[in-house]
Amino acid sequence: MKKETKFAVFLNSVGGALVVLLCVIAFNIITAQLKMKGDLTEGKLFTLSKGSKLLLDALAKEREGDDESSPLEIRFYVTRGEKGVPVVVNEHGSRVEDLLDQYKAYAGDNLELVKLNPRRYTEEEKLATNDGIQLINNAFYIGLAVSYLDNTEVITVLDPSRSTNLEYDISRVIKLVLQTEEERETVGVMSSLNVWGGPDPSNPMAALNRGQQQPPWFFLQQLQRDFNVERLEPAATDIPENVNVLMLIHPKNVSEATEYAIDQFVLRGGKLIAFVDPLAQRDDSGQQNPQMRLPGLGGDSNLNRLFSKWGVPFDSSQVVADYDYHLKNPRDPMSQGRLQPAYLMLNRDALDSGEVVTRDLGLIRLPYAGSFDTSNVATGLTVTELITSSEDAKLVDGMSSQFQGQQIMQSFYSGSEDGKPVGIRKQVLALKLGGKFTTAFPNGKPAAEEPGSSKPGATQPDSAGHLTESKEDNFVCLIGDTDILVDEHYVFQQRIPISENLVFVQNLVDHFGDETLINIRSRNQNRPFTTLVKLTKEAQKKFEKKLNKLQAEQQTILQKKTELQSVGEGSNQFTLRIDPEAIKEIQAKQLEIDNQIFDTNKELLADIDWIKLKIKLANIGLMPLLVILFGVGFFIRKRKKTAAV
Repeated sequence: MKKETKFAVFLNSVGGALVVLLCVIAFNIITAQLKMKGDLTEGKLFTLSKGSKLLLDALAKEREGDDESSPLEIRFYVTRGEKGVPVVVNEHGSRVEDLLDQYKAYAGDNLELVKLNPRRYTEEEKLATNDGIQLINNAFYIGLAVSYLDNTEVITVLDPSRSTNLEYDISRVIKLVLQTEEERETVGVMSSLNVWGGPDPSNPMAALNRGQQQPPWFFLQQLQRDFNVERLEPAATDIPENVNVLMLIHPKNVSEATEYAIDQFVLRGGKLIAFVDPLAQRDDSGQQNPQMRLPGLGGDSNLNRLFSKWGVPFDSSQVVADYDYHLKNPRDPMSQGRLQPAYLMLNRDALDSGEVVTRDLGLIRLPYAGSFDTSNVATGLTVTELITSSEDAKLVDGMSSQFQGQQIMQSFYSGSEDGKPVGIRKQVLALKLGGKFTTAFPNGKPAAEEPGSSKPGATQPDSAGHLTESKEDNFVCLIGDTDILVDEHYVFQQRIPISENLVFVQNLVDHFGDETLINIRSRNQNRPFTTLVKLTKEAQKKFEKKLNKLQAEQQTILQKKTELQSVGEGSNQFTLRIDPEAIKEIQAKQLEIDNQIFDTNKELLADIDWIKLKIKLANIGLMPLLVILFGVGFFIRKRKKTAAV
């Protein structure tokens, strides 16, 4: 056999490399034309969802057999090729375009997709302006308009920060243009809180229409975009037949007649979402001076008759404090500079992963929520616990929980019975009841109560149309908090979301009404790195007890320091009687404790940083290491075979 020269070996190597390179280029060109892709994400986040496909199926059914009818038209505007367009906008525009191509591919001839590049002073810009697309930074556009028949809906700006909700935003406007005003579902809102806006109760001039008027709460504004929202008075004794879903918010001192109307609404198949609260921070009805507002003086809310009948009584006298889920960040504006064990910050572990309304949610904020007892649910009904506390939770007084957080945290494990903590157990904060409901008013419609009387009226003899049982299975949802609806607990300035309270509420309304959009919204949420979250939580627990102990010692020292000061005898004079040695000793102890707290927090941050570093190294180095080991093993095996020959 003729031995190859080094030059021949070199040529063969270079030739082989060129052949491989050409094959790779050809493969990329061919596959680019085919537009093939694979979605390996959990929940198929980058594939058109079932809800969007249902909307397009409804469009196809409506146009079936009518070839002359106009298709649904989507006009997508994104400025390209201009210097003022940020890179993030270009990237987001590509994501939008890819998703719109999926809508077009599924809908076929039923959808017309028009892609426009509205550069300054062009015909495309004139079209964008006519559609109401917003010019950003006086340089570029990115938005879309959807038209069908005489209806047009517009997303004036496709915000890159809402990329996780992109499909929901697009499908929502498609749904709106496909529905007429009459076809939209009606949501009734009955509230004793000022969710509708109007005069500011803290401003005496607002009542005279001289002060600034408050807008409706943000959740209500969002509902009004998608539903016909009807206002019902808190003392209403009848629920209109056109109401499909009833949102009942903070029902205080509800009369028998009102509770009977709610009872009959549920029995005839209406969907009830009730928000009750032991300490509603936005209830100002008990304030003597609205400008000196103290949260919760307005009183609690409950539906005693219905809840008792359904076997899920609500404790409206106490709030839930949670050792694990309480607000831990002292910089959070809601902490008010104090430890807040009853202001709950609930993560995915507290939410039912099997229910569509909570399945893919992340952070929920529940300030001073109450608890339902689900141990004795009525026969024929089943309960689903949507939101629960941790195992380390208990009921405490609402008012004291706002100002005595440190004492409450210390009391969690200070007392015990048979070696077990007193009153500490998992609490049910929100639930869904399902099944056949029976009336809480077996004797029929109650008579009207006498004005000023606290006694319930007698049963009316004429109870024609009185329902005693629901014909089919029905559902109601009960939430032990009204502050979940307050703007400041889920959005900050410029509507930046800080929790998923609003998504939870929207999911409930969609679930009880039209479920088309719910799977889209609930799946498009940020997914935390659960391994990192778990390891970080373990690190925090390791230092939490030590920090609590140090903070308690700090409070004791501050209290001793205060006791050294006393008020003089004169009404306008304050005399300080301070022992210089004693104050010097206290200052030294205070400095020592402050240093220990600083060192403990420093150790905690170092532990968390080390955890992140280990995970990062594993992610970066694991695959190359496996490749190297595989290569070494392959080389050794080949060497052995060669040696054997």
